[in-house]
Amino acid sequence: MIRYSEEDSGQVDRRLRREVEIWRTLKHKNVLPFIGLCDDLAPCPALLSPFCGFGHVANYIKNHPHASRDDLAYGNVIHGDLKVQNVVVDHRGVPCICDFGFSKIINRPGFTTRSVGTVPYLAPELLFVFGDNSVDERARRTTQSSDIYAFALLVLEVQWHIRPCCWN
Repeated sequence: MIRYSEEDSGQVDRRLRREVEIWRTLKHKNVLPFIGLCDDLAPCPALLSPFCGFGHVANYIKNHPHASRDDLAYGNVIHGDLKVQNVVVDHRGVPCICDFGFSKIINRPGFTTRSVGTVPYLAPELLFVFGDNSVDERARRTTQSSDIYAFALLVLEVQWHIRPCCWN
């Protein structure tokens, strides 16, 4: 469920509809299936997907230490905010990407975002340095290259439990 204040409702609704539009078009064995949007059973809208009882991939590895790390790490697709918390494991043990709030549809107006993901997974070129006005703001947007960087960090975490102290 998405929680927000009444004054943020217009922006949240726009972003929610955008995420639904992206997620519903994605069909792949490693993308968590989108079932629908429910906005009439609770005070806040909810994006519906199958329940993944194993949780995210880091929890799965902790509870299944002999699981194939290769299958879990390399079974993913490029996302936009790729991190262990956005890769859940389904009932068959297959990793599935979820949370498409920062995803982009390339070459389609209205389907881009200024958000750049989660700080510990950001490529160095996306980090903001105070007082550095030499970098154009457009250069600080996610790209395929920055997604590959985040994927590499995910692989390190899945394969060798390498986690910087700031990761949860």
